[in-house]
Amino acid sequence: MTTTTQQSTQPGLGTGIYTIGEAASLLHVPARTLRSWVDGYKRAGDEPARSYPPILARDGAQPGLLTFGDLIEMHLVREFRKAGVTLKEIRDAAKRLREAWGTPYPFAQRRIQTDGVQLLLESGEHYVRVANCQQVFAFVQAFFKDLDVDESGMVNMWHPMGHDRLIVLDPHRSYGAPIDIRSGIRSEVLYKVYLADRDIDAVADWYEVSPEAVGDAVEFEERWFGQHSPYELRSKFELGKYHLRPNRCTEART
Repeated sequence: MTTTTQQSTQPGLGTGIYTIGEAASLLHVPARTLRSWVDGYKRAGDEPARSYPPILARDGAQPGLLTFGDLIEMHLVREFRKAGVTLKEIRDAAKRLREAWGTPYPFAQRRIQTDGVQLLLESGEHYVRVANCQQVFAFVQAFFKDLDVDESGMVNMWHPMGHDRLIVLDPHRSYGAPIDIRSGIRSEVLYKVYLADRDIDAVADWYEVSPEAVGDAVEFEERWFGQHSPYELRSKFELGKYHLRPNRCTEART
């Protein structure tokens, strides 16, 4: 992971730089799909060629690199797509809210939700449609269950494995790299040491972390980054003891 920073209007969101490949692995989407969301694309075969603008506003950004804020925006775009919201609705909402709120990260605010058809903005006890500000009453899916927000409602931490697990991405720690939330040690460090002897307890003792932290790091690296290790679970006892679970990754629709 590149360890440079980029300025943004929200401290933290512009910190931590991820390559397209790293971000695609973290988000469980094909790199080609992610790049089309980030950079826009032209549809082959259309006459004349039809262009689709990017979802992100990246004035002055380094090509091929994403900040923590960009990553969270794309995480939420993935969730919106999985819920059935069209890319046109997402692009239009992103543009409208960027202009209205003066931020490059409009989705990284807890006020944004969806009913599976359109993007909605929280307004008191109700929701209004972002596209036309029409008030709606609809069942709204929550997409912030794995995200922490600060007092202003902006995302400041991502728990990619869920809040009951120990791996987090925090833009204020280790440049946004995946870490053990308690010790701050990078998951890749714990995983690489684990590969030497494949002994979770030994790694935990060496780094003075819990076996659960090492187990979560191993699972995270193998599931999120496609690491292939000869380590195999031998029993359901180990499965529960170290919080390791089978891979059930699902890609977003393109």
